[in-house]
Amino acid sequence: MLKTTLHGHHNTLFCLANSNAFLTEVLYCTIALAITLLPPLSVRFVTPEEKKKQGIQRDNEVLLQRRKDQIQPGGATLSVTVPYRVIDQPLKLAPQDWDRVVAVFVQGPAWQFKGWPWLLPDGSPVDIFAKIRAFHLKYDEQKMDPNVQKWDVTVLELSHHKRHLDRPMFLKFWETLDRYMVKHKSHLRF
Repeated sequence: MLKTTLHGHHNTLFCLANSNAFLTEVLYCTIALAITLLPPLSVRFVTPEEKKKQGIQRDNEVLLQRRKDQIQPGGATLSVTVPYRVIDQPLKLAPQDWDRVVAVFVQGPAWQFKGWPWLLPDGSPVDIFAKIRAFHLKYDEQKMDPNVQKWDVTVLELSHHKRHLDRPMFLKFWETLDRYMVKHKSHLRF
């Protein structure tokens, strides 16, 4: 199973709540909309305080199944399903799991990578991006984070007003990730 990591707070554009719609349905939705996509019986906002009192833990990962076509020798097309695990607590990964991490969504601050393997002594994550493909999701009118500008990160821009451009932008995500995996993670099934 391939892994995509993200660190997200409820106020970031990409988090566990909307990762399934983004990564499998090529659809960007706000966190509020993502919550409404859940089955009706599970749609009830529970505050963190209520969760603690009830002993409920929030999900730390989302399992998604990506359907894609693969061209076989001879030109035939075969539809395959590739499992991805989207997580937001990468420090819980075992050392042998890090080779299976294929992408990370970068917010900008370098502290996002504290405790990660391949972190340089000065705290710079540039070596991480040589081993894991990095993406940054932002609205087109937002100012680019200075760290994101200097790191090897693929920037995915959403428009508040041109929502018909969401699909091509998300397809760009998969194309970029697939090309990266062919070159750097070809030992994984994808």
